[in-house]
Amino acid sequence: MRLTAVDLGASSGRVMVGEVGPGRLELTEVNRFANRPVQLGDRLHWDVLALFTGVLDGLRAAGRGGPVDGVGIDSWAVDVGLLDADGALLGNPLHHRDAGHARGVDQVHAVADADRLYQVNGLQHLPFTTVFQLAARRGTAQLTAARTALLVPDLLAHWLTGAVSAEVTNASTTGLLDATTRQWSWPLLDALGLPRDLLPPLVSPATRSASSPPRCWRRPGSPARCR
Repeated sequence: MRLTAVDLGASSGRVMVGEVGPGRLELTEVNRFANRPVQLGDRLHWDVLALFTGVLDGLRAAGRGGPVDGVGIDSWAVDVGLLDADGALLGNPLHHRDAGHARGVDQVHAVADADRLYQVNGLQHLPFTTVFQLAARRGTAQLTAARTALLVPDLLAHWLTGAVSAEVTNASTTGLLDATTRQWSWPLLDALGLPRDLLPPLVSPATRSASSPPRCWRRPGSPARCR
């Protein structure tokens, strides 16, 4: 079995091929590329389109070595891409090191203090957690136009397969997942005045998004391409 892993770190991304069999595990790096956040005005963004290009180059390299049975994507937590009603990306995702996220802390604590949040999500307080990011952006043109929020690994999986979902271990970093029920905390979302349909359906780890993930991909704004 040949499997491909996409790993996006803080300063670089890489695509690895793992060949697995009885008593055998071989890992090969087929592409490595830079991950450089971009300062635009007073906001810091991920250059997600450059990252997606690096992922596609890696998947093509993996495919040249033979059929690939599956692709998994691992990335940093908390940061989201916002999609409009047509599924188009509304600007590059904000970086968790962007200072503007902290503005959401007081807004969230006005409806759910730190103790209450911990009871819901079980997370350490970090001012850039997704719940604070979204609260800080309430009333903005982007969030008003947004119909779906996808965490970065789920965003890339969406571009590769067309699936719209949130893998539950990714979702656990948002501050919006109930740690007890492992479902979205609708009471918290309602209290924050965020639309419920902004969050996609949850899926378990290793849920297959497409029958042959590396053979089809989608560039933003273009139809799916397969080979």
